[in-house]
Amino acid sequence: MTTARDIMSKKIITIETTSSITEIAKIMNKNNISCIVLTENQKPCGIITERDYLSKIIAQNKKASDLSPTQIMSSPFTTVSAVALVDDVAQTMLENKIRHVVVMDKDHPIGIITITDFLKHINAIVTDSDEYRKDLYEGLFEEHEYWDRQ
Repeated sequence: MTTARDIMSKKIITIETTSSITEIAKIMNKNNISCIVLTENQKPCGIITERDYLSKIIAQNKKASDLSPTQIMSSPFTTVSAVALVDDVAQTMLENKIRHVVVMDKDHPIGIITITDFLKHINAIVTDSDEYRKDLYEGLFEEHEYWDRQ
């Protein structure tokens, strides 16, 4: 069975909560990533996503320089074990209506699974079987489209 470790993006960037929101946005942009894990004393404590910037800063007409990362981060954030089955990860994302899940090995983040990672995974399995958990993955993207309209 396919696990979280098999489909996760290994490009994970962490940054201390003492950083500025602007600095975090620049790092995300430079690295072409949609989220960043925040740490306090090198322990993961939250996640900031592109949607957090949109909904908690831009849509509310706030200035990033007036806010701290802890004010816009999502915490607690959803994590999965590196050995979690991909079907379970998809179900977790659906139930929590989230687009990012942090893959952990003990207390350390080792990767991120995003909707894009599922697209890559689906592309790989479609060549093997058109019906493999089709219902689950269709639901994942139907929910994704619903969230975009909100």
